Amino acid sequence: MRRVSIAEIMRETGLSRATVDRALNGRGRVHARTREAIEHSIRKLQSPRGLAAQNGPKADIVLRLGRGMMSEMRAAWEGQKPDGTFHDLYQAQEAQTLEVVGKLCADASRPLILTVKNSDRLSDVLVAARRRGKRIITMISDVAREARDHFVGIDNRAAGQTAAFLIGRALGDRPSSVGVVVGDIAFRGHEDREIGFRTALRAHFPRIVLAGEAQGEDHQDLTQQAVAKMIDQHPGLAAIYNVGGGNKGLANALQAAGLSRHVIVVGHEVNYITAALLKDASMDYAIAASPAAQLAEALRVAHAPEASATRDSSLLDFGVYTRFNLPAFHTPEAPQKG
Repeated sequence: MRRVSIAEIMRETGLSRATVDRALNGRGRVHARTREAIEHSIRKLQSPRGLAAQNGPKADIVLRLGRGMMSEMRAAWEGQKPDGTFHDLYQAQEAQTLEVVGKLCADASRPLILTVKNSDRLSDVLVAARRRGKRIITMISDVAREARDHFVGIDNRAAGQTAAFLIGRALGDRPSSVGVVVGDIAFRGHEDREIGFRTALRAHFPRIVLAGEAQGEDHQDLTQQAVAKMIDQHPGLAAIYNVGGGNKGLANALQAAGLSRHVIVVGHEVNYITAALLKDASMDYAIAASPAAQLAEALRVAHAPEASATRDSSLLDFGVYTRFNLPAFHTPEAPQKG
C-alpha cells in the first residue's frame, strides 16, 4: 500500500497542513469528524480509482479573458496539473459560452471554475446545475450570487479605488479630466472596478472629472479603436484607467496620438503584455494578484468539505506594480506557438 502525502490529503480534504499533521502524528486535539475525514481521504487516495486520479484535483475551467491573462492562467493550470479540461473562450459570444458551460454542467460531480460575462441565461444554467449538486466557483469576475457557490479573486471595488488614488495623487489639486476603458460591463469585475474608481474620484478628488469612456472588449484592436475615439472626443485627458484587457491597444492609441509620455495609465494584471508596457513606460501602474494563487484557491474551494466552503468569497491580496518592482509571478515572454 503506497504512502499518501500530507499535500495529497490537504488537497482532498481542504484542511490545513497543521491540522493534517496533528491528526496523523497525534499532536494536539483533533475533532473526531476531522480525523474521520482524513482517514476517509487516505483510503480513497490509496484505492485504485484514487491512484488513477493523482494527476491533480478534478475540475474543469472556462475562461473568457484577454490574451495576456489567459496565458498566465494556462501556465498556472499546467503547473497545478488538475484532472480536467481547460476551455479558452477568448472573444467568445454568449451562445458559445452557453454551449460549453451547458455541456460541462451535465456532469454534476465535477466542479466548474469559470470567468465569464454575467447574463440571465448563463445564470439559469448554473443555478440548475447547482441544484443537481454541481459546485460552481467563479474567479476574477463574479456572476449572480445564486449561480455560484464561491468567488475567488481580488476586491475589485477596492482595486478601482486604488486606481483613483494613484491617479489623484499624481495629478495633484489641479482640475483634470480622465478616461476609463472597460472590457464589458457584463463582467462583474469590470463593473465593480469602474464603480470603485468613480466613487473614489468623487469622494477624494472632486477637481478630477471622469470625462470619457471606451469599451474595448479586452481585445487589442477594439481597445485601440475605442481609445482613439475617446481621445478625439476628449483631447485633454490627463490619465486613463483600464479596468480590463487590451492594454497593448490602449498603448498603441496613445502612441498614435503622440500622448505616450503625457497621459498617466493605470491597468490590471502583470503578464507578458503589460510587463513590456511597464518597462517602456507605456503603462505607469498595474494592479495585480498572482494568477497561480487565485487558481490554487479556486481548486481548494472546489474540493473543500461543505463545512469549509460556506464562505461567500475568498478575496486575495493585490499589489501595485511599476517597471521597478515587477512581481516574480509574471511570465516575461509571450508563449511559444506550435
